[in-house]
Amino acid sequence: MKNGQHASTSPENMGPQGSLFFKIVKFFSRLQLRYLLPRIKHPDRIVRLFVFIEGSLALGVISAVAYFVQFPLLFPPLGPSAFILFRMPMSAAAAPRTVLLAHMIGLTAGFMALFAGSIFFSSGGINNSETVTISSIVVLSLAMGLSSLAMIWMECNHPPAAATALIVAMGNITSPAHVFGLIVAVILLITLACLFNRILGGLPYSFWAHNPKVAANYGTLAGTTNNKQGYWQQLSDRMFHSGL
Repeated sequence: MKNGQHASTSPENMGPQGSLFFKIVKFFSRLQLRYLLPRIKHPDRIVRLFVFIEGSLALGVISAVAYFVQFPLLFPPLGPSAFILFRMPMSAAAAPRTVLLAHMIGLTAGFMALFAGSIFFSSGGINNSETVTISSIVVLSLAMGLSSLAMIWMECNHPPAAATALIVAMGNITSPAHVFGLIVAVILLITLACLFNRILGGLPYSFWAHNPKVAANYGTLAGTTNNKQGYWQQLSDRMFHSGL
């Protein structure tokens, strides 16, 4: 062997694993939620931090886009949708298919309820969100019922979409721009959830439909309850058993 040549080379200095890019990726992968959860003493704390950071970033991005393009993209149902997407990203309620279809159902149910109400009641009583009338009660109830029934029928249960139906039935979405803005905002939120959950969280977040086999390994991140009961649950259990 010639002078200056080494008989062996350290494995970490050979191939792509010795590159600077690989080391950077390895460093950030150890900050991901998937890596940290089984290795820290209080996993709930890191989940709370994860929800805070990603939820704030997602709504911040949507707000910034709405500001710069001067287009309506901010709607109340986005808040609870973001909570589900980042608190329980592996659940069926957080799958992109579920979120998108549910909000589309909410829009449709709200407009159907408004149309049905306009047949039997005057439009003034329906669209007046400042006072409660018989017509508004009927329209809101119908919007809630239709959205709930359709979500169950199409197996896309996403509770915040019921709020979408209600804000439509209350007359708060009054133009095609509002409808288009809500759809764009939902798609943008899903896109951000996909990026954040996969890059920051390191989670196999679904690109479309929910995968129950994959989600089964993620506990509370998949919306699965644990064995711990809160105070009110314990109290109700004691009251129930004492009455038997």
